[in-house]
Amino acid sequence: MNFLGGYSALMHKGATKADERLLESIPEVLATTERLCSSVNVGSTRAGINMNAVRQMGQIIKKTAELTSDTDGLGCAKLVVFCNAVEDNPFMAGAFCGVGEPECAINVGVSGPGVVKTALEKVKGEPFDVVAETIKRTAFKITRVGQLVAREASQRLNIPFGIVDLSLAPTPARGDSVAHVLTEMGLEMAGAPGTTAALALLNDAVKKGGVMASNHVGGLSGAFIPVSEDIGMIEAAAAGQLTLEKLEAMTCVCSVGLDMIAIPGDTSAETISGIIADEAAIGMVNSKTTAVRVIPAVGKKAGDTVEFGGLLGYAPVMPVNRCDNSAFIARGGRIPAPLQSLKN
Repeated sequence: MNFLGGYSALMHKGATKADERLLESIPEVLATTERLCSSVNVGSTRAGINMNAVRQMGQIIKKTAELTSDTDGLGCAKLVVFCNAVEDNPFMAGAFCGVGEPECAINVGVSGPGVVKTALEKVKGEPFDVVAETIKRTAFKITRVGQLVAREASQRLNIPFGIVDLSLAPTPARGDSVAHVLTEMGLEMAGAPGTTAALALLNDAVKKGGVMASNHVGGLSGAFIPVSEDIGMIEAAAAGQLTLEKLEAMTCVCSVGLDMIAIPGDTSAETISGIIADEAAIGMVNSKTTAVRVIPAVGKKAGDTVEFGGLLGYAPVMPVNRCDNSAFIARGGRIPAPLQSLKN
């Protein structure tokens, strides 16, 4: 077992006393445990954004970074802030057993960006129609394997099969990068003009191909862009070609959000809260799951490197906008839900 999730709170509309106590405990819990992961949902399309929770999470991320500074802020790598969190997500650090989920279920996450890149190498120079069709066919095969594995595990363990999550999830290993799928489409590096369009194509094709391979698709189901867990993203960020602002634009068209990004240790709690608020707004307005998992690297500045090891990889510390937003974050309250929330 690598990680254990579920130390979580759903606070998109408000907080119970239990939620408040859980939030207060997060920094110490993540600093004193090795595998436990935590997630907090601060917004939804239906409820809007709880800016009180957003403000608190900025402070909690800062404190967690300070308590785990001896490991480059590793505690923050186990903490994610969501908007529109899904109840059947099998990926850490955001997995938890949602209120509508059964006592026990097998939810499977598939991956395979390296397989997709290899398939695209055979269609160099072809139109995007061919690119999309190639990704669809490959995603079908990958997801079908995940479906068969999930069924077999369900039968052997006598536990109900839940869902297959279609997400392409990279690892730090070379040959297993979502960024390199994008460069295979013709970009020099992730972050080049056209990156968001390439990612939109990839995300859509993965869903179209994967949904035909499983009778129960769920979770996040798309393409992940975690910086420290993707060698192509690491290289692009280190070269200055991939910025925080570009990553935010990319999150509009892919799964989840600003993921595994190291930022300078002196970044204020209000700036972190502002980053969370921006990402939550993207999720709220577009009716999609977005998230923030940033790691303030205590004692380090932009251009330095943090090392987490294993599946969490390593990352260059990326610069953040230094403009003051403290008066904005201090307002608190709730940002109202958008008009498209009224669907009944």
